[in-house]
Amino acid sequence: MKEKMNAFEELKQKRKSPVNLIHGTDWWTDCDDVAALRLLLRAHRAGLIRLLGIGINSVMEYSAPSVSAFCEYDGLNIPIGVDRSAVRPGNGCKYQKLLASYPHPIRANDECEEAWVMYRRLLSQADGKADIVDVGFPQIIMELLKSGPDALSPLGGKELVREKVNRIWLMAGKWDAPSGKEYNLSAYPLCAEAGAYICENCPVPITFLGHEVGENVICGGKTAADDPLHLAFAAHGSGKGRSAWDPLTALLAITGDEAAAGYGTVTGFARVDPVTGENRFAPDPNGPHRYVVPKHPDQWYADRLDALLG
Repeated sequence: MKEKMNAFEELKQKRKSPVNLIHGTDWWTDCDDVAALRLLLRAHRAGLIRLLGIGINSVMEYSAPSVSAFCEYDGLNIPIGVDRSAVRPGNGCKYQKLLASYPHPIRANDECEEAWVMYRRLLSQADGKADIVDVGFPQIIMELLKSGPDALSPLGGKELVREKVNRIWLMAGKWDAPSGKEYNLSAYPLCAEAGAYICENCPVPITFLGHEVGENVICGGKTAADDPLHLAFAAHGSGKGRSAWDPLTALLAITGDEAAAGYGTVTGFARVDPVTGENRFAPDPNGPHRYVVPKHPDQWYADRLDALLG
C-alpha cells in the first residue's frame, strides 16, 4: 500500500491543488470499472483529488451495496447516487454480490439519491469547481444538463454546469476512423440520445478517451490474491488482467492534463447519432471537444496503471 501511495504522491507534484471530481460508472458489464474506482479512491486518499460522489448509471440488485463496500475497503464513505431510469433486470454482474459481502454502509439501492439530483447537490455545494469523469453510460450528465432550478440551486442545469464544472472526461466513442461505434454510446437507446445531447449542449469542454485507446492496454493482473479488486477481476474471468478503458480514463482525469498523462489530442466537434450511437468528429482548433491519441506503446500505460493499482 505504501508504495502505491508514493506513486500517487509523484502524480500529486503535477497538480497545484486537489481537484474536485464526480465519478460516473456503469459498474455491471465489465470489471475495468472496479479498477477505475480503485484509482480514484487511492487518489482521494493521497490528497490528489477530492472524490465528491459516485453516480451509478446502470443499476442492478447489488450495485450500490457493492460500490459502497469497495469504498469502505479503502476506508472511505463516498456519497452514491443511482440512475433510477437505468435499472437492469436480474444480477448479471458476476462480481457485485461478491463485493457486497464485504462490510458496507449502504444496504440497498433505494437508500441512494437519484444520481442527477446528487450531481446538482454536489456541484451547488462544492467549494470551487469540479470535473466530471464518466466511464459508463452518459445519461446522468444529460439529465443534469436538462434539469431546472430547484431548492439546491437557482440555476438550470446548463448554467450550473457552466458555473461549477471545469471539464468532463468521458470513456466513450471510437475515434480512429471517420466514424465509429462504441458500447457506452450505443448499448441502449438512452445512451445514444444522451451522447448526442451532451455533444450538442454541454457548455464546458469534453475530453474523450476512445475504445481504441484502452483495448490493448491490459492491467489489473498483478494485485494480491485477497484484494477485492483481484477477486472482482477473477469473477469476471479476467484474473490475469483486463482491457484498461475505464482506469485509463480515471487516470487521465486524475492527472488533469492530456499531455502529462501521455497523450496527444485532436480538437474539434464530436457528434453522436441520437438513434444509432455512431460517433463522428470534425477537427477544428476552436472546437470544444478533444479525443486523446496515445504517444507511447500500450505497455507504457499498462505499467503505469499497475504501479498505481493494488
